[in-house]
Amino acid sequence: MAGFLDALGRFCVRQRRTVFEVWLAVMLGAGVLGLVHGGMFVQQSSLPGTETQRAVDALARDFPSQTGPTATVVFHQTPQASPADWRVALTIGRSIDNLGKLDRVAFVQNPYVPGMGGLKDDKAVVVQLNFTGTMSDLSAGDLDRLREAVEPARMAGLDVKFGGIAAMILNQPKSGPQEAAGIVLALIVLLLAFGSFLAAGIPILVSLCGLAVAYSLIHFGASLFQVAPTAPMVAAMLGLGAGIDYALFIVTRYRQQLADGDDVETAVGRAMAHSGHAVVFAGGTVVFAICGLFLSGIAFIGRIGLASAIAVAIMVVAALTLLPAVLGALGPRIDRYRLPRVRPDRSSARWIAWGRHVDRNAWPYAILATLVLLGLAVPTLSLRFGVMADSMSSKKLEARQAYDIVAREFGAGHYSPFVVVAKVPGPERTVKSKPPVVKGPQGLSGLSGPPAGAAPSAAPSAAPRVKGAPDLTKKPDKQATLIAQELAQRISEVSGVVFVGEPVVTGTTATLTVVPRDAPHEQSTTDLVHRLRDTTIPAVRDAHPGARVYLGGENPAIIDIADTVGARMRTVVVAVVVVALLLLVIAFRSIVVPVKAALMNLLSIGASFGVVTAVFQWGWGVRLLGVDQAIPIMAFVPLFMFALIFGLSMDYEVFLLSRIKEEYERSGDPHESVVVGIGSTARLITSAALIMIFVFAGFVPQPDPTIKLMALGLAVAVAVDATIVRLVLVPALMSLLGHANWWWPGRGRPVPPPPPPSPAPVAEQLELEPLP
Repeated sequence: MAGFLDALGRFCVRQRRTVFEVWLAVMLGAGVLGLVHGGMFVQQSSLPGTETQRAVDALARDFPSQTGPTATVVFHQTPQASPADWRVALTIGRSIDNLGKLDRVAFVQNPYVPGMGGLKDDKAVVVQLNFTGTMSDLSAGDLDRLREAVEPARMAGLDVKFGGIAAMILNQPKSGPQEAAGIVLALIVLLLAFGSFLAAGIPILVSLCGLAVAYSLIHFGASLFQVAPTAPMVAAMLGLGAGIDYALFIVTRYRQQLADGDDVETAVGRAMAHSGHAVVFAGGTVVFAICGLFLSGIAFIGRIGLASAIAVAIMVVAALTLLPAVLGALGPRIDRYRLPRVRPDRSSARWIAWGRHVDRNAWPYAILATLVLLGLAVPTLSLRFGVMADSMSSKKLEARQAYDIVAREFGAGHYSPFVVVAKVPGPERTVKSKPPVVKGPQGLSGLSGPPAGAAPSAAPSAAPRVKGAPDLTKKPDKQATLIAQELAQRISEVSGVVFVGEPVVTGTTATLTVVPRDAPHEQSTTDLVHRLRDTTIPAVRDAHPGARVYLGGENPAIIDIADTVGARMRTVVVAVVVVALLLLVIAFRSIVVPVKAALMNLLSIGASFGVVTAVFQWGWGVRLLGVDQAIPIMAFVPLFMFALIFGLSMDYEVFLLSRIKEEYERSGDPHESVVVGIGSTARLITSAALIMIFVFAGFVPQPDPTIKLMALGLAVAVAVDATIVRLVLVPALMSLLGHANWWWPGRGRPVPPPPPPSPAPVAEQLELEPLP
């Protein structure tokens, strides 16, 4: 591998013009794909194997209009207008009619029509609509048409808010000044690390080029697959941090080789052979760890991981191809435009002194560092998986504003009701309708019939069918009606349920709406879903052999995700740890070092989980992050953080251990090799960690709570890993283990080099003086 990377680096230096042209073509091509053919970032529309998906499948035959994505529209009073005014109410009715006429809308509730659902009082009107198709079929144009449809209500002075899927379309991932501030802070760290403006700008430039390609490819992938809105932000966060770090490691080694007297091509080749080798293993570990998310059983989680893995892989490619070409173009001029009075090389002596101090006091530092990490991890014991909901969003988002109106006017549970679907066996029957027979000139003539004496029409006119309404020609099955009535009675008696709608029966399928008492993200709502599924519904279903009853809806769907992730957590953890262990075994030919690295990474992950739990779930300082309440941890966030942190922790492990092993093989001294390794890499690891922390922290102000959780967790994990773990715990344990760190079957200890020969004594010629 080292020989190949050396040759690759030299080739990129010699053919740098070609490398620049290829990268420019790739960036333009990927940019065109992303801009012209890029898709919409959406949540997953199906959850195979879950009860929610079975509920959707049961609706498909008799209630097809209710199987598509949903959105909530809230008409709210303002000082200028109120739904209590009949003239304003007419504009709301006109807006609802306009929504129903849209091609993309399959069904819309209407509280002004009996039996059509919806909510209304003197201050607000709430309707829910179903789209046709899946979430992949939606676009920003659909949101524009929704806004046009409700224009009559807006013109009347009402405030109209969108929640659910419509808000998701509105809140597509956007970068802001916070991310730019993170890059600026990373540039400052690079300036202090290199002491040169030109050298500091190279990692930023290379990483931005790689990020442009990665983001464009992810945007294009959204047109082929359902990619969650979280994916591009996570990919940008991870890709940018990793890309800058990888370039930092290679540029640092390149400058060292120049200082040792190598020419430009040789310096690039040797930098690639040493630091480039570590970049390949570090990046490969991150990619494999993140791809382990596919084992979660939830497609959208796996795709978020794949998007992040693509970003990291492209950053590795950029560091191995574009960066050598840039270094070759700059040559020895890389240290131009130096920062006055900054001497980065002076810090090595201080880190060597620190390494010797830890080596002499290994036991106290190992115990103290372990206790600190375990203390930080204590809140993890109370970690509670929650659900993603509009009730947890930032108050700046339209979806949260829609939820607040519904919760204030009607109750928190009305925003996201459950749907119970009952399906009974048996054939479907159609209703045989016959036109009424009117005898004589009397009959219905005074009400709706033709005037007396008028010629009868050829056929009676049928009432227009409401768009998306159930097919009334299907005769309601008696067993379906009976089981629906029993379900309504039993569910209404359950604590935590505030309302159960009248059953709607079409053919052999019955549905009823269940409104919980509490907000979607509350633990009581999750407990209610499990209680209904585990106790109440089975008691009714078992009394009707052959019947199938499912509880679905947006909130139960997210709970299904949490349950699936929880069941697969152990599988993902084991897979990620095993893959990382194998890669470290291959890289270092050691047994103890990979096992120790895995245990250290688990401690880092536990500490970061503990901080995230204390901040978001316990509410310690959560308002400082722009969140107005304590919130549970979204189910997939710990799983995703585990894969990311485990991969990122291996970055610093690989760079530190590579230098320690190099010195150990040269000197054969397990203690001095740790000291030299710390002295050589501590400044680099600290700088790389600060860059990662600033990049991740730049994403904390994002309004999406999921991004906030992951950004804070990753920043804390990197800070803990690069300080307590890599600079204290790892050197302390390696000093205690000594030669056992590098034990490998059949391999002996390295032989220390012979001491340099002492200089031969200089022969002195004595001149004898003659005696007098």
